Amino acid sequence: MKNTKGEAKLLNHYFTPDDVRLFDYNQIFSVSSMWVELGMENIIATYDLLVRGISEHRNFLLFGGLEEILENIKNWKYTKEEVDFLLKNESITPKMAKLMRNFKFSGDIYAMKEGTAFFSNEPVVRLDGPIWQINLFTFFLINALTSNTIFLSKIVRSVLATQGKFESISCSVTRAHSNESSLKFGRAAYLLGSPSALVPTFARKFNLPVSKVSTKAYHAFIKSFPTEIDAMRAATSIFSKLDFMIDTYDVKQGVQSAITVANELKKEGKGHTIGCVVIDSGKDVYDFIRQARYVRKELDKAGLEKIGITLAGNFEEHKMHKLAEHNAPIKNVLACTELVTSADYPKLEAVLKLAEMRDGSKITYNAKLAPGKESYPARKQVFRKYKNGKMVKDTIGHEKEKLGAPLLRKVMSKGKLTYKLPNLDTIKHHVDQQINLLPSRLKDVNKKHRYPATISPKLERMMDAFRKRHSKM
Repeated sequence: MKNTKGEAKLLNHYFTPDDVRLFDYNQIFSVSSMWVELGMENIIATYDLLVRGISEHRNFLLFGGLEEILENIKNWKYTKEEVDFLLKNESITPKMAKLMRNFKFSGDIYAMKEGTAFFSNEPVVRLDGPIWQINLFTFFLINALTSNTIFLSKIVRSVLATQGKFESISCSVTRAHSNESSLKFGRAAYLLGSPSALVPTFARKFNLPVSKVSTKAYHAFIKSFPTEIDAMRAATSIFSKLDFMIDTYDVKQGVQSAITVANELKKEGKGHTIGCVVIDSGKDVYDFIRQARYVRKELDKAGLEKIGITLAGNFEEHKMHKLAEHNAPIKNVLACTELVTSADYPKLEAVLKLAEMRDGSKITYNAKLAPGKESYPARKQVFRKYKNGKMVKDTIGHEKEKLGAPLLRKVMSKGKLTYKLPNLDTIKHHVDQQINLLPSRLKDVNKKHRYPATISPKLERMMDAFRKRHSKM
């Protein structure tokens, strides 16, 4: 838009739901227009959404983003202003504009359950529908898969590293790359057991209780009073159960202040208590452990065994593994920057690949042959085999094969949901089941382990035939 002086006017710099439909390369719209103009709008295409290659930092991935994908595609439509904007800038043709003004996805979607463990090159979502329609979802599908999967796949490593030794791993949503990123991270953290409704927006949006694992009296509050103990006394006069940061000035002084206030509360008999003391700083993980042991000893000596200890800092799976390995006497871990940014591996090679086109009864198979970026043809299914309650092998095969338990299920038919979207607790239960099904070697956060995820002989033959056909061109 332009203001009265003819200068470009920025509406706002935040990404909103209204931005998602035009948030793609200009070529996406022009290519869909070309298909429409060439009479190909009725061709039914199959696209696979998958991750190409898994980092040495991950033994497996957890699929995230299905709810976001289905809710958006179900309601995907273009406003008059959006279509006019594309038409004015010659991104689309008049015929394409007419179709977009009445846009409604008319295809089918198959997907893994959200929270399912998966591996390199396995389609987590398969879309069958008009070629020009699915193409318009390109950026959206890739980004929805990437962000949600990165967070689930990072946080689960901390859960595995601590082996259930601590009551909770709370995931702070601060220092994320954006507010939307924070929200997705918080959702992923909840699915992996974190009492992550630390933010009222999250609690309200997903109808969850606001987490009580949080510090009510943190550094700014402590520093706003003449002394640390004055701050603690003031706070306990307002709330009945408080957590206190005790390292604003000195941990040894802080724990003694907390002990004094806790004993005063006991004598008052009003039911006010201190839930946890929080240590928010340390030179390294071993310094945190030393401080925690000192504080635990002082609390126990004072008869305050019920007061827990929370460590807060830039913890990730390797540091948490050390906390568990050295039996740190703590109740909770509050993790921050390392997790919310997935600092060790903040990317995924998510791709959307055309696999097949159907024009009436005529089927054309599509694949990519570029070395390192191969994609296989045909409508696929991902099959999984189990033994003694553990997953042992995956096979990517043709949809009509029977090579194990199929992971892709139909969730949308002709643009309408055929699958009741589960609530967060149902997804959380599925995530727990997936973790239990993992072979123990894949739960090792310190070493890279491989899992057999192969291509079926039938699909390999189809790929060979495609390769031979195109080598003659």
